[in-house]
Amino acid sequence: MVGQEQKHIETQVEAEVDARAEQRRKAWRGLLIPAVGSAAFFTSTLLGVARTYRQYGWPSDAFGWTDYALMSIPFVILALGLTEEIKEAQG
Repeated sequence: MVGQEQKHIETQVEAEVDARAEQRRKAWRGLLIPAVGSAAFFTSTLLGVARTYRQYGWPSDAFGWTDYALMSIPFVILALGLTEEIKEAQG
């Protein structure tokens, strides 16, 4: 009887461990598609910058203040996101 109970408990613990491992795997895999897409977009953008620079040179006086404002948005979002993550991690 004790052996069966022990086996049952071990089976339950193994199932819980497997379920947690599967949950972690799915969470990390959920990040994979956006990460690959972002990396592809970033690479494409850098290649576009390199081609444009080669063809037209450096963009002296090509951008206005609205262009700079638009270009700064991703960095503002990144800073805000990191700030929130740090606050959450600190409790």
